[in-house]
Amino acid sequence: MNDRWYYLHAGREVGPVTAARLRQLAASGQLEPADLVWPEGKDRRQAAPAQAAIDFSAPVDAMMDVDEAAEMEHEFLSIPWDADALGDEEGEGVLELDPITETIPDLADPAACRLTIGSVTTRGRVRTRNEDSLLVQQCAWGNREQRHDLALVVVADGMGGHQAGDRASGLVIRAMGSVLTPVLTAALSEQSPALTPVALAEALDRGLHEANRVVHQAAKDNAACKGMGSTAVALLVWDGRAFISLAGDCRVYHWHNEKLTQVTRDQTLVARMVELGQLTPQEAAKHPRRNEVTQAVGKHARIEPARYEVQLSRGDWLIANCDGLQAHVEDRLLAETIARAGPSAANLANQLIELANQGGGSDNCTVVAVHCL
Repeated sequence: MNDRWYYLHAGREVGPVTAARLRQLAASGQLEPADLVWPEGKDRRQAAPAQAAIDFSAPVDAMMDVDEAAEMEHEFLSIPWDADALGDEEGEGVLELDPITETIPDLADPAACRLTIGSVTTRGRVRTRNEDSLLVQQCAWGNREQRHDLALVVVADGMGGHQAGDRASGLVIRAMGSVLTPVLTAALSEQSPALTPVALAEALDRGLHEANRVVHQAAKDNAACKGMGSTAVALLVWDGRAFISLAGDCRVYHWHNEKLTQVTRDQTLVARMVELGQLTPQEAAKHPRRNEVTQAVGKHARIEPARYEVQLSRGDWLIANCDGLQAHVEDRLLAETIARAGPSAANLANQLIELANQGGGSDNCTVVAVHCL
């Protein structure tokens, strides 16, 4: 019986821990299905994905006695480790599983798409403070043989410098949270009406409109905040579909079938000039007014967010970021980095932030990576 295990999470090796503790980490979200686990006494190269040994949908009572929890986990974690059954590629290990205890999700069902999310923000190498803000709320639940995964992601890039850009972006994520959290909660209520795609898209727009009202009013009420604002992008990922609302030049990218697509279109003056054929993309990248946005939260009394929708499949990535990333990481490099990324969303977000800093780090940079497993 193996009761002490090592695991690899967010690029960090941890352990040894007991089988019960490993299961509790999985239940609390501190261990992801794609994280690697291996028993004490075995080589890390013989590791296997955690989802091969642990039922991630089974709840664990936080007050449960450790010994009692360990007894419950023996069914999943006391699995014979077959060192001779390794895959052909170095670093792939195989666990001998009882097929009765292993549930394979229906790959054709979008609801089978499980989400892992990594988020990082930095002030960069030039700015003295970070005026970006981010919000990530994730929820997963199972009932009556059904599993649901949903997440709210908001990236806000404050504008105004000494005019409190950091305050503006903070107000954006708070307003979005206040509007969208009830929507997430309603999903758990059997009495709530069905949340249609239109309703979800409208909820995101409603959040940005409320954020615009709050930021605009704060700028009017406080002379020190006059002129402040924020660009922002908000995503609601719901059972394999992503609904997006944008104000400004934050972006969302979609990685699908080894191909990278920029989902959103920058709401900037030069982007509009490119659409009209007045500038080439290469000219726009060097244009002196390339950072002049046509939409921003709080700059004016009214706002017109742009809507987008993406269908997700297992293996897909969504990248939400502020303009501090595209300032130094071209789409080609972004695609190459995602193609080489492992399953960890946190690792990918950190890699992209590091690339932005290596490229000059001239601005604050925020990245949220969403992986559909």
